[in-house]
Amino acid sequence: MIYIIIILSVLLAVSVFLLIKERQKSTKIKSEWQKKLDEAENDIKVLSSSVENCKSQISKSERRVSELKGIVDSQKFRMIEMVKNLTVVQKTVFSGRGYIKSLFPDYFVLDVPFENAGGDFYKFASKGDYVLAACGNSGVSGVNGLIMGILNVVFLSEIIERVDLSTIPAGRILDMLRGKYAHLAESNNSYRHEDDFPVNFTVCIINQKEHTLSYAGAYGSMCLLRKSYPGTNRREVDVHEFRGDRMNFAVSFGRRKNYTSETIELEKDDKLYIKTDGFVNQRGGSSGNRFGDIYFRQMLMKHSSESMSEQMQSFKNEFDKWRGNDTRANDILIIGLALKVKAVMKPIPAEPTDLDPEIDE
Repeated sequence: MIYIIIILSVLLAVSVFLLIKERQKSTKIKSEWQKKLDEAENDIKVLSSSVENCKSQISKSERRVSELKGIVDSQKFRMIEMVKNLTVVQKTVFSGRGYIKSLFPDYFVLDVPFENAGGDFYKFASKGDYVLAACGNSGVSGVNGLIMGILNVVFLSEIIERVDLSTIPAGRILDMLRGKYAHLAESNNSYRHEDDFPVNFTVCIINQKEHTLSYAGAYGSMCLLRKSYPGTNRREVDVHEFRGDRMNFAVSFGRRKNYTSETIELEKDDKLYIKTDGFVNQRGGSSGNRFGDIYFRQMLMKHSSESMSEQMQSFKNEFDKWRGNDTRANDILIIGLALKVKAVMKPIPAEPTDLDPEIDE
């Protein structure tokens, strides 16, 4: 009996010992988990504080973004208004379509800026029996091009007001325009002679009484479409291209070389085309080459029997077909004029046969 009691006592003691150890272990585990829980709660408090700070920063950023958006919208509105105002000025200084039609009943002006505003410009003026038709490219597009275009037309208008078109050749007009730029440059202390004035000009003065045309170009070309056999029933046509001087205002500024004037005797049914380089410089087709001057002349002959308004639409279609999916990279300006000449005069001298080949730059 005693042994049984001793054994039971030992078992009870061992059980109590194990129970105590288990409680101690449980207490330790509980303490450790409580510690981790406290740390997690602290981390949550820190994260909550960080989240609140982030919310505060986001709120500040949103307010700043809203303020900047307001500034951008305001600037955009001002820019749009400025473009609208400049466009009004442009319409004021550029020749109106009604005025052009009074000078040339059959005509077109294909003017498509690359952006909402462009750097191509044109001007018509009439004094007695003389009509001036001019166009050009400012070398830049967008708002800057629009401003430059207006400036060029203002310069040209000032010159036209004080000259006698009956006694001045087209080249002299370009000399005087270049002088305007020279005056601006020389009055600017920061101007450097290597700075560029990438302005291209084409000027034509038509003597409607004597049926002659004075032409000059500063990197500006002119095309004259004419029946190859005037005075006969043969309907073939040919395009005579005049390239002018290969110097813009910047290149010629240092040289002071006068621009060359060419006098052409006009014939019945002659059609005149002046343009900037945006159309012929368009890349497209399967090869990605330029439209080019050769293709442009072929296009003129292809649609020579159409009225000027029909030609303009045909040129648009030719352009879109050539361009395909390529993005237009320039302003476009082509002016077509059907010249009303009663008398048949001498033909244009034959052009040289060694014309420069078309180069894909």
